[in-house]
Amino acid sequence: MKHGQALEQWALADLGRVKDEARRERLKKLLAELHRHPDSHTLPVGSAQRQLVESHERRVMEHAMHLGYEPPEKALQDLGIHLGLELGLGL
Repeated sequence: MKHGQALEQWALADLGRVKDEARRERLKKLLAELHRHPDSHTLPVGSAQRQLVESHERRVMEHAMHLGYEPPEKALQDLGIHLGLELGLGL
């Protein structure tokens, strides 16, 4: 994931300070999902594999946002999530 490093740092920092076991499990699951696929930018443009990985990246980012992560605007634009937020669509 292009913006995965910032997301990973946030999740690890949150994991280090959170005491709630349920939240810790959700953060661990998020970290596992983050490393499940290669970065989409390493795959051929227009390929089915890249489309699948990009879809996975959007889901991971949405999951992180539900946990309180506030991604930079650039990350939202790259993943196409900003359009839904501008239109008032929930994640």
